[in-house]
Formats: sequence, C-alpha cells, structure tokens
Amino acid sequence: MKKNGVVITYWNKIRNRVAEVEPAFADIVDELSPDKSFPLFLVYLPYGALKGDTKSFYLPDKNNHLYRLSDSEAPKILKEHLSYGFDGSPMGMVLEKQLEYFIDLQHKKITIPWLIYSPGQFFPYSGILGCNKEHIFAPNGLLTVTSGARSTFMLPNIGCNTHYVNLKRHFNIKTQAPKTLYDHWYVFKDIVQSKAIECDWKSCLLYFSGAWINKIHQDKSWSKLKLYLHEMAWNKFEYERNRIYYDIAFSLIQEKRNLKPNPYLADTAKHLFATAMGATPGYTPCCDEESLPLNRLQHAFVDLYGLTKYIPTIMQPAHFNFEKHKNAIYYSLQHPSTHVFSPKSREVSSTINDILELEHIMRIFKEELSHDSNICSETIIGTIGKTVTFDYYHNKLDRQQIILQSSDLPRLDERFLLNKTNNKNKEAKFASDAPFVRGCVSIQNKLLS
Repeated sequence: MKKNGVVITYWNKIRNRVAEVEPAFADIVDELSPDKSFPLFLVYLPYGALKGDTKSFYLPDKNNHLYRLSDSEAPKILKEHLSYGFDGSPMGMVLEKQLEYFIDLQHKKITIPWLIYSPGQFFPYSGILGCNKEHIFAPNGLLTVTSGARSTFMLPNIGCNTHYVNLKRHFNIKTQAPKTLYDHWYVFKDIVQSKAIECDWKSCLLYFSGAWINKIHQDKSWSKLKLYLHEMAWNKFEYERNRIYYDIAFSLIQEKRNLKPNPYLADTAKHLFATAMGATPGYTPCCDEESLPLNRLQHAFVDLYGLTKYIPTIMQPAHFNFEKHKNAIYYSLQHPSTHVFSPKSREVSSTINDILELEHIMRIFKEELSHDSNICSETIIGTIGKTVTFDYYHNKLDRQQIILQSSDLPRLDERFLLNKTNNKNKEAKFASDAPFVRGCVSIQNKLLS
C-alpha cells in the first residue's frame, strides 16, 4: 500500500492495523462487519504538515501539498464522504506517529501544547458525539493541529548565525537563525521537508466516512460502538469536568494557610498538578521517532550546524502517567506553557526567586493534599500529593540550598544523554546552561524510579 496522500480503504483491509493500536475498538467493529458502503480514508502527513487549523482540516495530495475540502481541487469522493467534517474535522483515529493540538500565541512567541494524540486515539470527540445544542460553548480560533510535535525545540542554543549558514545552505532553508525556542520548529520542519534528504517520516490517520457517523447516531445496532466512543471521550476529559473542585480545594488551602502568593506562580503551581495528572502536557527529552524524525535532526545539527560542544538533546511535549512512567516530565519557568496568564506581581523578580516562591507554594499544596481529611483525599490529586515529587533546577546555587543543580539532570535522567550521532567531539556534554533548565521543575513518582 502506498504511503502518500489520501488512500481509500475498507474495514476488511485495515482491520489488523487498527487492532494493533486499539483492539477493543476492532472487536466491536468486527461484530458490525461494515462492507464497502462504509469507506475509510488513510491520510499520510509528513512531519510539520498542518492537519488542521482554526477554520477546518487539511488533506495532502500525492506531492504532500495541502488543501481544504472546500478547495476546488479536492476530489469529489472526499467531498462526498467527509463533508460532515467540513467546518472542523471528520472523525479520525491515529494509526502511526503522533499529532499535537496546540495554541499558537505568536505575540508571546510560545505555543501551548494542549493534547498529544498517539496511535489508537480518536479525534475530535466533541464535534462528532455532542448533541445538537442551542448554544455554542467552545470558542473558535484557538487550536491548531500538526503532524508530529510542534512545541519542540533543541535544548542547546542553535541560533548562532555563523554555524547556521552551513545548515541553511545545505537544506535551502528560508527561515533565519532561530532567536527563541518558538522558532526551532520552523527550522526542524524545513530540514525534514528539504529535498536534500529523503525523510520518510509520516503520521498516518484513519478518517471515517459519513456512513459510519450516520450509523453511530441513528442505528441502534451500532449503539455498542457509540457507547464505546462516549466512554473514551468521557475518560479523556475527566480532569476538565472536575477542575472546578480542584480550584476550590486550592483556594481553601490558601485560605487555611494564609497563603497570598504571586497569582502567576499560584497558576503555575496548579498547572504543575495538572501536568502530574497527565491532563496537560509537560516536556521530556525525545528518545524515539514517534513525535519527530529524531535521527535526521540530530545528525543535521551535529554534522552541518556543528553542534559538537553539546549533546543535541531535543525536547518534546508529552503526557505524564504517574502510575506507569518511571522517568520524570519537566516544566520550565523560562518556557511557560500554562493555560492561564495571570500577570506577574513583580516583573523584576529573578527566576531563582520565582522558583523559591513556587517551591514554597507547592510544598504547602502537597502537605495539605496529603492529609486524609482534605476534600481531595480520595481523588487522583490527593494521591499525587502523596506520591509525586517536584524538584527544582537552576545552573546557579541558592543560599537556601533548595534548588538543585541543572548539571545533575543527566545523572538522574539518562534520556538527556541520548545522542543518535557519532559526535565529532567525544567530550560533548549536557547543555546545563540552556534556558529551559535554568528554572525547570521535574515531576516524578519516586516510588517507581
């Protein structure tokens, strides 16, 4: 089967691939035995390609050029079967690699990773399974979706113009040397999509035709499948449905302990708990090819950019599972990705002072949430208060010796040392002075490590 553009397929042909990533779904569909009147569409997207933006979704042609379903060149068969997703996205499933849903704040030069979709996960839930409502609750113009990770960056600096010239010339890159972490993705994308290399990294999505959706909504014999999808959606947004109770719990803790923190740092503390719950992504060192073509990028920056002093560690957004993941996930005050933007009460405050205040807030939150009498004692957030450890890092010492040295990170987490290249300089070291680790927080269940 070709892995390019859009490919029409049917359940009997694609069933085994689906079963590999989501066997429960495959078993339910097997009972329904959909025939060729229920077509499916495989969509292959190269790294960095838009899967969708704030208006609608995109489809690739055989040359990887993207078009909307509303465009004149869109094939009639796709308009016929996928038009129900015209204003958003048809129901789909990730089969290979990952997608990132993110909020792009260009004026702040940051992206906020919202959700990372991996093989076996469905999208979008709200538009397909939601009932017709009189009022619209979800705002427009926020989420964008890319093939692979968008909120990704090289840990060491890659903005030196002298070194960048070779990279730019070899890959015919149009973008200038990156000035912020926000810019790194544009360079990554240009490298991967360059004609100078043949990179076969592609995500694979499976779109369901309108016939599937009509049956899910109208045919009682398909109620088991509908219930399955509703349960998946219900579990996916468990945190969002209960967030009001967590906010009340945090407010009660602040009142009880007479805690009057910087609002910005209080929001950050709540975000760290959400990250620990897996409700919102944090960052991890990239160690495989699921979110981006790691090998190609590391080779490009070592061999052509000349990044030999530091290990070419690439950070990626990821969801944390405190019950399964032994390794930590990270957040950085230097690269904030909170969903709430309370202004800092002291604009001139140093990062070290912010870390110390944040550690104080988090310590009180953890103490109170760990008590059996707390209103969240029987909940996941209460469990996190008891089991998850938050450590704080900077490359400078603090007088109170609360902050750990960022140079210790690779000793504690070997993923920072992963180097897929034969580095020209065997003395290449971890970039302990990189902005991201000068004020980062590690989140880890030490009982598993």
